[in-house]
Amino acid sequence: MLAEMLPDAQIIDTLPAAPRARAVIDASHPCERETHAEVAAICARAGIPLLRYARPGWSPVEGDDWRIVADPQAARAALLPDWSRVFLCLGRAERIAFAADPQRHYLVRSRSDDPTREGLAAFTLTAEPGPFTADAEAKLMQAHRIEALVTRDAGGEGAYPKIEGARMRGLPVILIARPPVACPTAATMEEAAAWLASL
Repeated sequence: MLAEMLPDAQIIDTLPAAPRARAVIDASHPCERETHAEVAAICARAGIPLLRYARPGWSPVEGDDWRIVADPQAARAALLPDWSRVFLCLGRAERIAFAADPQRHYLVRSRSDDPTREGLAAFTLTAEPGPFTADAEAKLMQAHRIEALVTRDAGGEGAYPKIEGARMRGLPVILIARPPVACPTAATMEEAAAWLASL
């Protein structure tokens, strides 16, 4: 939708194409670290203006128990010793930080990954397809006796039901913050268009 709104915009999937651009808008996943770092480095070398476009992150409400950390390694360190069953809502790359943990059993949501290859010692897979609801997420956590949720600050409505489900169950949430960026940011298509117009 963003490309349709901007005149002469071109969607690129390969980073080497960036140096030919007049400006670059990085619209990769808000929690993506490596892609943004690579795009930022390419644009810096080529002297191309860069904007980070991402939907707003989540904000806690009354009743939430959030422990905000910087990365997956810090998320694992934030797990209390008495939390033995954890809902791990992370991608394959982030789950590696929880490998070889003999203290906990993890509930992992994936339809294709094999957490054994990531080094998880004890886990249960849940592969139900979305969309999800807060009630269904709360029931899932109850059925698996979950004591804490680990996830990223993805923002948006699609991934929010697990946050609501944890709230309904009174569970703590270890929330991995978005990586910092050293360029202008935009949370709406209008802001992105205004940034382009200002160049």
